[in-house]
Amino acid sequence: MNTRKLIGLACWLLAFALPFGPSILNTQGVDNITGLLSFVATITLIFLGYWLVDSSKPQPTAENHGH
Repeated sequence: MNTRKLIGLACWLLAFALPFGPSILNTQGVDNITGLLSFVATITLIFLGYWLVDSSKPQPTAENHGH
């Protein structure tokens, strides 16, 4: 597997494992700043993971063009 794809999958795993609890699930015991930072970290890791997984795909060449 490609290194970028593995790092992207690790970002997704980290996004749903670490900050997901305080940002969405445990809203009573968390103050506003901790919840906001956890939510921003979750969204950032999700999009970073998507970008890394998407960029790991082989880029189309002129030979594979549809014309």
